[in-house]
Amino acid sequence: MTSAIWLIMYDLQGGREAEYLDWFHAVHIPEKLARPGYDWAAHYRVERDDGAGEAGYIALFGGAASSVFYNPSPAQLKPTQPPETRDMMTCRSNAKSLILSAEWAVDGHGAPCGGAAAIDADAIGLALCDTDGNDEDFGAWLAQVHLPAIARDPGCIGVRKHLASTGGAKHAIFHERSEIAPPPLVFADSGTDEWTARVRDYVSHPLGQPECARIVWHARS
Repeated sequence: MTSAIWLIMYDLQGGREAEYLDWFHAVHIPEKLARPGYDWAAHYRVERDDGAGEAGYIALFGGAASSVFYNPSPAQLKPTQPPETRDMMTCRSNAKSLILSAEWAVDGHGAPCGGAAAIDADAIGLALCDTDGNDEDFGAWLAQVHLPAIARDPGCIGVRKHLASTGGAKHAIFHERSEIAPPPLVFADSGTDEWTARVRDYVSHPLGQPECARIVWHARS
């Protein structure tokens, strides 16, 4: 599996959205993929129905190891940005950045899968969460309850679990899908089993509620 992901979530000002996207796909992503260790990139537009005036995006950069994204780090890259990049970055708001290391990946039937596959599904669901110290219970619930349920969903083509070494949440769960569906770890208020109800009580989403998104661009180095 891909060993590491640099994940960036942000909103875009509507007035410059098209200009920003042209630059991001034609200039910025190729610049990133030219760096050693960067393997692939994907860009997703968040599905929203809240009437917000800004569009949400999720940018993913896959790397050979998390060390790729620390050499140089995002903070070290920022002062070296050319004027065009600095200008385009002003289009973003509510930006959040996490560097993730892979734990495991399964296919849509729940079977473990390896390799260094890029995330390039037509749609993804993403949950960034903390567990109030209940990491072992959460990991067991994902493996024993969540994944068997996902294996019964024909639209899900894979699930990945990552840990964050930087950013505002510890756990990242990706659902790779053939079509848009409700995002992961949005728990029902009723009708759940006892274990799931316990997980629901301690899981929090410090960076915002789970989201679903459609792909707008992907590329490989």
